[in-house]
Amino acid sequence: VAGWIPFGDPGLWAMAGMAAVMGGTMRSPLTAMVFALELTHDVNALPLLLVAVIPAHAVTVLLMRRSILTEKVARRGYHVAREYSVDPLALVRVRDVMDSEAPAVRGSMKLADLAAAIAKNERLYVRHQALPIVDDAGKLAGIITRGDIVRALQNNPGGDITVLEAGTKNPVVASPDEPLSDAVATMAHYGVGRLPVVENGQLVGYLGRGSILTARQRLLEEEFRREPGLLTMRWRSRLKDSL
Repeated sequence: VAGWIPFGDPGLWAMAGMAAVMGGTMRSPLTAMVFALELTHDVNALPLLLVAVIPAHAVTVLLMRRSILTEKVARRGYHVAREYSVDPLALVRVRDVMDSEAPAVRGSMKLADLAAAIAKNERLYVRHQALPIVDDAGKLAGIITRGDIVRALQNNPGGDITVLEAGTKNPVVASPDEPLSDAVATMAHYGVGRLPVVENGQLVGYLGRGSILTARQRLLEEEFRREPGLLTMRWRSRLKDSL
């Protein structure tokens, strides 16, 4: 290509082409420009590198599904959806999506009373698949799931034991200020589908699968929703006036 360009040194165009190929195929435009500057120590070539590397990176992003850094990984059967992307759930805090009206039950409550309340479809007890258990001071003492209730009633049909005895003591919890991605990782690690949200020992919320899906849906809507531009708004206004 340098032979077709009537000005400039051929080595300059070779350097620009090298940086463009490196920045485009590796999806690292800044790395390619810095690498070329380190080789030549010619800061005056930076504008040319910008003009060469940025379009090359844009073209490869549009035409290539993956870079050469992840192509071998993908060929081995591992799905690579996005490269160097931030987990959307890491941008959301637990307090933003949790149910702040946590459906807690007292630990001294009889299991038979709780089962009767669920059978009557009382809203406080049927909103979630699990219920946090608190003591008289409002601090988290445990958690009880529908499965815990069924198993406890099979072993004790009369249900004369307490909810705390039938549930799980010292459950895994989440903090309201931690990223939602960390809470999801905790769920996956311990194999649970919900987390009581605790702050200073006090129960402040409930995080379930529904809350996580709601947060994910909200992030998808923010990503793909298109706001009408100035021309679109004017066109709609004229169309409305004509009708």
